[in-house]
Amino acid sequence: MANSWTLTVVVLLSIFVAKSQTRDFQEQTFISGSDVTLQCGNRTVVKWNELIYIVWNISLQDRKCRLGLSPKLDDTCKDGKKLYNTSDGVSLFIPKISIEDEGSYFCDVSYKGGSYALNVTVSVTNVSTWQYKENNQRIAVCKSTYKMKAPTLHWEPALNFSSNISSVKKLGKFFMLENQVYLPENLNISELTCVATYTSESGSVQHKSTLITGSQNSNPPSPWRDIAISVGSVCLALVALVVFYKLRRKIYDLSGLKMLCCKSKISTPAEDKPTPPADVEEVEPYASYIQRVNSIYNSSAELFNA
Repeated sequence: MANSWTLTVVVLLSIFVAKSQTRDFQEQTFISGSDVTLQCGNRTVVKWNELIYIVWNISLQDRKCRLGLSPKLDDTCKDGKKLYNTSDGVSLFIPKISIEDEGSYFCDVSYKGGSYALNVTVSVTNVSTWQYKENNQRIAVCKSTYKMKAPTLHWEPALNFSSNISSVKKLGKFFMLENQVYLPENLNISELTCVATYTSESGSVQHKSTLITGSQNSNPPSPWRDIAISVGSVCLALVALVVFYKLRRKIYDLSGLKMLCCKSKISTPAEDKPTPPADVEEVEPYASYIQRVNSIYNSSAELFNA
């Protein structure tokens, strides 16, 4: 009996040791608004024809979710992310990636010959440029919003600007890196390009935003502008509802007054008059009747005797 248990343990240990396991770590940066595909392993690492399951565990700043290929595994992300099973493997597709998709993407693959794990740290770039005028001085601004790693910003072509100011602001759960330069009056180029460089272990990624120097904004865009527009829209809707309610009450009151006025002008129906009694024929007294009959009889007798 002891030999049987020993043999079982040896077999299980040999199977565990025989299974190969590979782990990789990556850092990747993508441009905001682009479609992204994350590949979990390749043909040389994973035997896709022996696939048992694959799971992507995604950890973002404000939530966690997962999706994968398994008979009992549900998609808990429900934000457009999908898995595509091709001949080259199973890839994770992220449509229109944004800064909300930044985080850690952990892929776990199991196949008959072993297992594979990949941990990808995803960063998203977001760069914009504009210019405005202040005290007759043109100012060019480059802004980059990020969550984890701040990029480096520079302008192309590299001009000798009189002033170059950089600052970092915290906007809720994001950070905003801003660079401002004063444009000289004799600037004779048609456009400037702000270049944001993001570095990672897998290399560097550059995101560019071009500024047309001939156009300008009277005032710098404010991050509170959208909030003010939203609040104004809500207030306008509330005022419209209040006006509608008051007009409805006035119309209702006028309708009631009109009904009361018209009702007073309608004459009440005439009361039913009592039916006059029918004429009763006067009855002649009996004595007069006898006297009249006798008179007629006497006159007839005299006429006969004559």
